[in-house]
Amino acid sequence: MGEPRRFALNPMDNIMPRFNINFVLTFGLKPGVPFQQVHDLLQASLQSAADELPIFRRRVFAVPAAHDQTNQTTAGRLEAREHPDWTPQVVFNDLSESWPDYQDLLDEGLPQDELDGAQLLPPAPTDLDPEGEGAAAIVAQANFVHGGLLLAACHFHSLVDGMSGSLLLKMWAKHMRIHQGVDERMARLDIPPSNCDYDLVPRAWQDAGNKVPPPHEVQKASPETWRLLGLLPPLFPEEMAAKRAFSLDPTAAPPPPEMQTSVFYVSASAFAALTAAAAPPKADSESTVVPTANDALMALLWRCVMRARLAADPASPAYAAPGALAELDTTLDGRALFSDALPWAYMGTLIFIATTRMAVASVVAPSHRIPLSTIAAEVRRSVKSITRERLHEAYGLAAAMDGAELASAGLRYPFATFAGAESCFTSFLSMPVMDASLGSGVFVNGGTPDYMRPPRREFDVVCRRCVILPPRPAGGFEILLSLKKGEMEALERDEEFAEFAQFLCH
Repeated sequence: MGEPRRFALNPMDNIMPRFNINFVLTFGLKPGVPFQQVHDLLQASLQSAADELPIFRRRVFAVPAAHDQTNQTTAGRLEAREHPDWTPQVVFNDLSESWPDYQDLLDEGLPQDELDGAQLLPPAPTDLDPEGEGAAAIVAQANFVHGGLLLAACHFHSLVDGMSGSLLLKMWAKHMRIHQGVDERMARLDIPPSNCDYDLVPRAWQDAGNKVPPPHEVQKASPETWRLLGLLPPLFPEEMAAKRAFSLDPTAAPPPPEMQTSVFYVSASAFAALTAAAAPPKADSESTVVPTANDALMALLWRCVMRARLAADPASPAYAAPGALAELDTTLDGRALFSDALPWAYMGTLIFIATTRMAVASVVAPSHRIPLSTIAAEVRRSVKSITRERLHEAYGLAAAMDGAELASAGLRYPFATFAGAESCFTSFLSMPVMDASLGSGVFVNGGTPDYMRPPRREFDVVCRRCVILPPRPAGGFEILLSLKKGEMEALERDEEFAEFAQFLCH
């Protein structure tokens, strides 16, 4: 069938966690529409979307790297391969005889506990052996219930981040509308194949006068610079004996605590009230640090989640020790800040991490003593401190790691632990997902999704989780939180949190 085209991934892609980003989007179907007709549309539109933007047909493989000392080969740097015969197949799954009707699911708020990935997600090989199948950019499964579609889409994170994954879904949706012959008056979406060039990022970095740092500078780099990459400083060979890299494999992790996942809803009016509550006091009206609405949300979540964690485990040194420090990691799309030469719709990965630190006692303090505006201002300062120069310095560390080092240094992610007082929040508030209309031919409401949710209990074996989901078409948005059971019970009793966030379901 011919050789696939090969594309070396860049350093930012190589340091991403090597797992799938999984989400389920739900759509109402018009009465009497056969499931097979919908499936055929999904498959045909994915084919034509791949014809327009071939990244749909890419798979990720690891290029073997040799260790200097042992001369043994290990899986090091990654490459993408693309072939015209690799159009993803949409798996057909009829759940109509075993699942509730679609309207019943909506009436219940689409309970998170029902979203069993074993039923809803397609088989997704992530074997990075160059002789294997590779990890596909996207795999999908169409799950049908009476009156609706639960569409599971899984992106491999080394190839796709939140922004590029959202754009892939919008491109697929565009072709769904084309195949139904409907015009929903959507803004035209054109993404040239040149946006899928992984050399765009290193080229922009080099054009800015940057060079790969020598090994001695890498080993002296500050933890703060590594943290921008979303990493703790790598463990070099002498430190590796008692450590291991991040894994979602439950057999490779200690037994997890009992976890509870809850979904909360923040209405548009509640979000406006929260933003106002986090604004600087009038006496500081001329302050140069003015929190954004997103900063206000991060501040509320941070305070209430840390307060719940403290309430559930008040003796933990991570919270109760004198001078205990809380850390908040939030994701940052780096496209605009990294380089003016990068297209806004760059289709690789370019995620950085903004870290805010405050004393635990200050984070959890009552609002009459430390107002929410103080915490929100600290979040804003941490984000504003991230400059283009800092991003370029962090990129240099990623670029300095060759294939063998990637395999042996044990990349460590701050969020992948239950220990300490770290929190990691991922926000999709600015991601263009919920306006990805599939068209009015076979769907109700123009084919706009009713919900977007991850499958249940994905990260329970390694960490807590907080995901701010995209804005709903009717306004407002949902927050998915996975905490230890006692922590969740404390959060659901928190009066300040309840003032802005309404509990929906488990």
